[in-house]
Order: sequence, then structure tokens, then C-alpha cells
Amino acid sequence: MNFFLAKKTLHYFFCARHKYGHGIHSPFVYDFVRNVLRNTNTQAEYAPIERRRKELCRRKDRIEVLDLGAGSTQLRTKTRAVSDIARTSLSPKKYAQLLHNSALHYQPRTMLELGTSLGVSTVYMVSGYPLARCITLEGAPEIAAIARETFAVCCKPLIELIEGNFNNTLPQALEQLEYVDFAFIDGNHQKEATLDYFQKILPYCNERSVLVFDDIYWSKGMCAAWQEICAHEQVSISIDLCKLGIVFLRKGIEKQHFTIRY
Repeated sequence: MNFFLAKKTLHYFFCARHKYGHGIHSPFVYDFVRNVLRNTNTQAEYAPIERRRKELCRRKDRIEVLDLGAGSTQLRTKTRAVSDIARTSLSPKKYAQLLHNSALHYQPRTMLELGTSLGVSTVYMVSGYPLARCITLEGAPEIAAIARETFAVCCKPLIELIEGNFNNTLPQALEQLEYVDFAFIDGNHQKEATLDYFQKILPYCNERSVLVFDDIYWSKGMCAAWQEICAHEQVSISIDLCKLGIVFLRKGIEKQHFTIRY
């Protein structure tokens, strides 16, 4: 863990509140805490996805990784073992479950993911609401191939995966979806790129849209990007979970920011 991330994590640990929703005066955010963060009723649905995670963590075969973003802070070689990628790049179980619970609760008609990785987070999202159309973007062809295996193993063949640089594939995905109800941005962890993705996705959003940003304290740049996103005039509610940041675009709600223990 880098020094900046360690400092922000420590600050979050001491400042986060509202673990069980107590003291939250916003009905919308209270509902989010109780039905998304604290929902433990869907545990059985996670089992096949976690079996796939364990399989990936045991794989010793090596693949070539085309890294178009900020890169991994732990893996610096272009050829990496699948097990190392799984260990360092996959969304931790509880955060993947949050994506699942979000989809389950808000029932988005469309889902967009920037950064498929090995496909575990994608399957978690789609399992939450299988009726949604889901497009996921991945820059590395060999990683994308393993993600497609994950979709097949977890019986989610309808997930649409587009390979290539996000600068080219994001506009394509947005045109195909026509609107974005739910987005998970976990790609290029740099300030300029993150803000660019946000600005490109925003015109396709509506008041029911939910945008989730990964690794908001990855670096000073990502922290600055997160702060700009929270301050945007169309963002009504922002929630800081330390690793993830979530914004809602609901109309008629007073602009508020919450730091919630998770």
C-alpha cells in the first residue's frame, strides 16, 4: 500500500460513521445502507462466483498483459501469472457483493463496466439483476479471453465484452446502450482519464443512474478526480466507502456527502 493510500485509509477508519444507518437523516441513503450495504440475504448466489475466483487464484499459467492505464502498483511485468492477476486485480469479495446488491436493489436496465479484468465483478453485477443489458470494456486481449471463460463458467453468456482502448470503445458502448442506469468505473486509475470517463458517461445518465468509482484514494490524482465528481452540479448524493465512491443523480434531493463505514 502506498503512503497516500495508507494515510487516506487511516483517516477513513477514524472518520467514517453510520455503519448501520443510525443517524442518517436522508431516507434515500438510509435505504441504501440497509438494503445494499447491509443486505446479507443473497449469500447463496455468491457461491459459484467465489468458486471461480478460487480457480483463478490457483492458475499458474502466464499471459501477456497489455496495460493501457495507470498499471498495477504490485505487478510490473508484462507477462504475469493468472493467479497474480486474480490476487491483485479482482474486486475483493465484499465490494463485489456490494455491486451485486446494488443491481438487485436498483434493478438497472443497463449496466456499463470499465475494466472487466477476469470477469468476476461483471458476473456479480449481472447476477444481481439478470434482466439488465451489460456491456463491459477490457483493454488486454488475453485477460478478456479469460473473462469470457468466467462468463461461461458462471452461466452468464449474454454479457457483452468489447476489447480495446477505452478512448475508442467507451463511445461505442454508450451508443449501443443508449442510456446508462448503472456504471462501475474500474479502469485507468488516473485523474484525467477518470474525469474524462465521467464526462462522457454523464450525458447518457438519468436521475436513476448510479455511478461507482473504484480506488478513489489510489493516488492524489484519483482523490482529486473523486472530489471534482462529488462537486459536480448533477451529483446530488455522494458516498465514500474508502475503496469505492458512489454517486447518485437523483433530482429533488439536497446535495449531501456521506462517509460510511463498510
